[in-house]
Amino acid sequence: MAEYKKESVNDIFRKINSLIEISDNSKKSDYDLKKVRTTKITFDDEGNEEREDVTDRKDFMSFAKEAIGILPLNVKFKKLDERAVIPTYAHDGDVGMDLTAIDVEYNSSMDCYIYHTGLAFETDKHYGIFLFPRSSNRKTEAYLCNHVGIADSAIYRGEILFCYKNRTSLRQYAFEGRMIEFWNAIEDGKSLEEATKESVKDPMLFAPYKVGDKIGQMVALPYPNVKLDERKELSETDRGDKGFGSTDKNKN
Repeated sequence: MAEYKKESVNDIFRKINSLIEISDNSKKSDYDLKKVRTTKITFDDEGNEEREDVTDRKDFMSFAKEAIGILPLNVKFKKLDERAVIPTYAHDGDVGMDLTAIDVEYNSSMDCYIYHTGLAFETDKHYGIFLFPRSSNRKTEAYLCNHVGIADSAIYRGEILFCYKNRTSLRQYAFEGRMIEFWNAIEDGKSLEEATKESVKDPMLFAPYKVGDKIGQMVALPYPNVKLDERKELSETDRGDKGFGSTDKNKN
């Protein structure tokens, strides 16, 4: 059995105080230190070692504290249009920042509305900007075409756009509008020829949002580098390969 050196109470408290001081200094350095200097070691074709100083990697604690909100995440942005509105949180504690439309256009071939924000963003690697509809979107008939937009903000420098599509197509709206006008014209005593004239509808009448409206929200999230590892077998679980609805079936 190993023998332990007996220590006095004062020795123990001295060690505790020393550990607290080290911890406090570490915390202070974490807040001040945004990037660390590391050495990347590689080998050329002949096996010779090559060293490269790398200074663009954040220390782990800073990255972790940004990811969980202890430290603010610095996201750079650029106004591509002077009308662009800087995103804001509506309330302290909100997950998403609201984005505002500065322009909108209707794409007839896709039957959708493209909203411009006039903003471009830049984040560090391992962070991305995800685009969601706002909860008030339920008041419209529109849905975000890609449901959740992913802006690769570490490398993408273009404008943030939202593309919305109405569940009822513009062609259907136009058809219904012409039918209503047709019957109104008949009731007004107009001739059949006059009643069947097609009316030109402005697509913007059916746009879910107007210029100046808050059209969606952005959430900055960390993401991992995924390395796929092919296996002949995967670990077994209670669920196994049970798919859609299997959880509810187990309750019966």
